[in-house]
Amino acid sequence: MFRDALGRFATGVAFVTAAPGGRPAGLIVNSLASVSLEPPLVSFCPSRSSFTWSRMRRARGFAVNVLGRRHEQFARRATPAGANRFAGMDWTLGRNGAPLLADAMATLECEIVAEHSAGDHWIVVGRVEHACVAPADEPLVFFSGAFSTVL
Repeated sequence: MFRDALGRFATGVAFVTAAPGGRPAGLIVNSLASVSLEPPLVSFCPSRSSFTWSRMRRARGFAVNVLGRRHEQFARRATPAGANRFAGMDWTLGRNGAPLLADAMATLECEIVAEHSAGDHWIVVGRVEHACVAPADEPLVFFSGAFSTVL
């Protein structure tokens, strides 16, 4: 019932990336939240059992790539554990060394400033060091267990 109730809350979809040891890694998340404007902070919540996050955290920095409706097939393909999340995607390394998708709706390059254990997830807080915004596009959202859009 708890999961179903939270499924009624529409969320955005983002691709959080890092490059520990110079190797790109990433996670599809729908837990991105703004924490503070001054200083600029965001958070997201990877699973405590995530092998990918256990590697990514060593980079001490990450990027948030905000996904649009055009990324729906990518998000479906990249969500399962072990997926090749960078296959067929156009990306470059950002200032902090994290992968940035060329066609993301927005990108945020962040430094990890805190990580808190919370049940079966981590709460990761990052300070935004650089942000880019692309022209407005149709957002990708997750609602009631499925990808959707608000428009």
